[in-house]
Amino acid sequence: MARLLWSLGTLLVLLGVLAHLCGWDALLWIPEAVLDALRADPRTYGVILLGAVLMLVARIISRRG
Repeated sequence: MARLLWSLGTLLVLLGVLAHLCGWDALLWIPEAVLDALRADPRTYGVILLGAVLMLVARIISRRG
């Protein structure tokens, strides 16, 4: 749990530094681009999302077993 919190804290610090250097507008175009791509071709990104979910489940199972 401590490792997860450390990673999340590091990610937030990095996000804050990037927002300070580039501005929030420059950082927020990435989620907008992802949503636009998802609307353009939902089947492809559905497959990608399913793959990511399966990878997450495999990671959880490997930690328990």
